[in-house]
Amino acid sequence: MNTTTQSETARPPVVAIMGHVDHGKSTLLDFIRNANVVAGEAGGITQHIAAYEVHHTTKEGTERRITFIDTPGHAAFSGMRSRGAHIADIAVLIVSAEDGVKTQTIEAIDIIKKSEVPYIVAINKIDKPNADPERVKMGLMEHGIFLEGYGGNTPYVQISAKTGIGVDDFLETILLVADLEEFSGSPDVPASGFVVESHLDQKRGTSAVLIIKNGTLKKGDYVLVHGALASTRIMENFLGESISKATFSSPIILTGFDTLPEVGAFFETYSNKKEAEARADEYNRLAQEMHEARAAITLDAHQILIPIILKTDVAGTAEAIESEIEKRATDQIVFKVIKTGVGSINESDVQLAISDPQTIILGFNVNTDKKIDTINGIDNVTIQTHTIIYKMLEWLEDEAEKRRPRQEVEETQGVLRVLKTFSSQKNKHVLGGSVQEGSLSVNQSAKLMRKDELVSYGKLVGLQQGKIEATVIHAGNECGLMLECNEEPLPGDMIITFIKTQK
Repeated sequence: MNTTTQSETARPPVVAIMGHVDHGKSTLLDFIRNANVVAGEAGGITQHIAAYEVHHTTKEGTERRITFIDTPGHAAFSGMRSRGAHIADIAVLIVSAEDGVKTQTIEAIDIIKKSEVPYIVAINKIDKPNADPERVKMGLMEHGIFLEGYGGNTPYVQISAKTGIGVDDFLETILLVADLEEFSGSPDVPASGFVVESHLDQKRGTSAVLIIKNGTLKKGDYVLVHGALASTRIMENFLGESISKATFSSPIILTGFDTLPEVGAFFETYSNKKEAEARADEYNRLAQEMHEARAAITLDAHQILIPIILKTDVAGTAEAIESEIEKRATDQIVFKVIKTGVGSINESDVQLAISDPQTIILGFNVNTDKKIDTINGIDNVTIQTHTIIYKMLEWLEDEAEKRRPRQEVEETQGVLRVLKTFSSQKNKHVLGGSVQEGSLSVNQSAKLMRKDELVSYGKLVGLQQGKIEATVIHAGNECGLMLECNEEPLPGDMIITFIKTQK
């Protein structure tokens, strides 16, 4: 396989749209597809696949390509490379102007931030009578999303996916971000990228939807996804049309894999069948070794295993370091050295680590072979080298803290007893009450409790003390408040405000 980098050219962006259910993701994608797939071909799409290209004519009259991934947001971001190479180049956070920031919006924000990909915000449903874009902007600020003109530099667009208002501006903004990021690829190298969908069809066989992130794929090539291998004999574009060649950012359908490819996995291309088969056999052998190593370790249900490949300068050092590493196990993280060796970190070490993304390669007083930088998938491997043992162990403890499972907990901020209810209109309720504990603040999340039972979640949207607007009310004071929630409060109910934290 030739991995020599040739001339780099601009690459069309790959975009994933994320957000809360019913906020218009599917409607927006449908509108874009129907309006922007070349020459009205949208109606000719024979089957729905998880990715497709659109062509947008810019204000300057230039036709540009954009690839959209139509798949659950987490699939585009979770489990991808730790150094920033993801299926998606750009994320779009879509938020309804009617409903504002919701639970899945917050989840999407967390995923986008962790992925470290550039993103834009699309405020949808601005055509609706109850649309309130300003409330969306304020809600996003509470979760660390600061839009352009609102204290930050995150681009945003106001749109209606139903009528098409603002959609052209939305596409222009995507292309502007792409230009600023300078996404590039080389058409002269073998294709590589990611699997976004795979399935088994009794008539057609095993197929996968691939996004090419670099290089060119052509008839006669062999595609390897971990241990799954296919020739490019049956290769189609996203419209289901047979093609002989495809290049970067293009989504393609490839049929004929010998096993079902893993969604989210990295693929690489070979021109020689024997070389591809040899690499597949090697991967399968290493994966079996990893499976057997894992099977030999007993874990509690809440523990995560992190396999370690340890390379040292001399054999005697490995035993001492291995003992110290395994002492670093916690209630949530277990370290297990599955392989030790003397000498530099080499291709075999990396290939074994690629078969399990949790694996860490540790080197003590050793170097890494230069040629491992050319291995496809190397960016998915964590490699650390040290010359001081305690520094290595400190790094490992920090890594354990980063990787340990997080549990979201609610931290109580204030408790109020409802003394009187004044009015209720739709989901907004005006009340009077006494702050029993802590303090209440405007825009805090809240839950309505009745006899220690949860009645509804909501939000504190207004406070008054002595008919004067307030932002905070402390314990021992009475106040008026407006609570936004689905159930009507009653005298004697408790309103508990809280923040969510990860522990």
